Amino acid sequence: MKQQDVFDVIYTHTEGEPLCIIHSGIPYPLNTTVLEKRQFLADNYDWVRKALMREPRGHNDMFGVFLTPPSSPEFDAGLIYIDGQTYSHMCGHGTIAVAMAMVALGIVQRNPNGKTTIRFETTAGLVVAEVESDGDTVLTTKFENVPAYVEVQDLPVSLPGYGDVKADIVWGGNYFGIMDLSKTSLRIAPDNGSELIRMGLIAREQINAQYKIQHPTQKHITDLNFVTFWHDPTLSGAMYKNVHVFSAGQLDRSPGGTGTSAMMAMFEARGELGLNQPIKSEGLLGTGTFEGCLLGEVDLNGKRGVRPTVKGTASILGTARWVIDRNDPVGAGFMVR
Repeated sequence: MKQQDVFDVIYTHTEGEPLCIIHSGIPYPLNTTVLEKRQFLADNYDWVRKALMREPRGHNDMFGVFLTPPSSPEFDAGLIYIDGQTYSHMCGHGTIAVAMAMVALGIVQRNPNGKTTIRFETTAGLVVAEVESDGDTVLTTKFENVPAYVEVQDLPVSLPGYGDVKADIVWGGNYFGIMDLSKTSLRIAPDNGSELIRMGLIAREQINAQYKIQHPTQKHITDLNFVTFWHDPTLSGAMYKNVHVFSAGQLDRSPGGTGTSAMMAMFEARGELGLNQPIKSEGLLGTGTFEGCLLGEVDLNGKRGVRPTVKGTASILGTARWVIDRNDPVGAGFMVR
């Protein structure tokens, strides 16, 4: 065994959804944007993504983020989100967690008034987080996400064994294909995880075959990686229960932050949610909710968008210092499906 590379990480969870925060060991080029940093990682350090997200250090549903230096004074840090398969443009559960961890661990200076603002640069755009604390206790993160909007409504999707549904494509920091399961027999529950994954991958393939995406202001965003199933909630006070399927069949345990943004935009476009009307979203586990609200309208190069905020809480699970020997083919990361 030969020690070659060492990386320090922080582990958190947000309503059960994990996050591995990689905050050391990467020599990012100076004077580069977050998009250029992502390309630098893909070209030179993609092996770190695979080694930390996949087994034996990670698992099939591990999610992570490279915490990067800011590219200009308007930002406090950069966030490049990853999983074992690919890169994501934004992540809400991750933003909640990394912002709370930065305050709790002193990575940023805590505001003595109990509200610490962190301006994040993501490949989806500017995301502004406000971390609430009480003395030494960090309580919640509320963030204003990038503007959300509805791209198209009512694409036909066939779910084998469950019937036909309609999908809306909605941007909420990632593109989502959103489908209502209320008239099917498929329920959102941990016991149905494998079936939700199977249906999600089938639905995503159909949606991508029908519709090609181009974000109206971010020319590098042309992909739909996430699908969302929803139906009536099981928690009192929640507006709906949903689950997000993405990448190689990962299943989001949390209500989803970019997902909550997309869901609110979908409901608002259909006249089922008003601006400045708060909601609660329930995730797969049914153990807690995110709070969401739409602050107002915004123009996205001719498309009408809305300004979503999402609030939730996360917990620090621990820290690790990983040694990666690139001559170890198994330690380099593998996936079992």
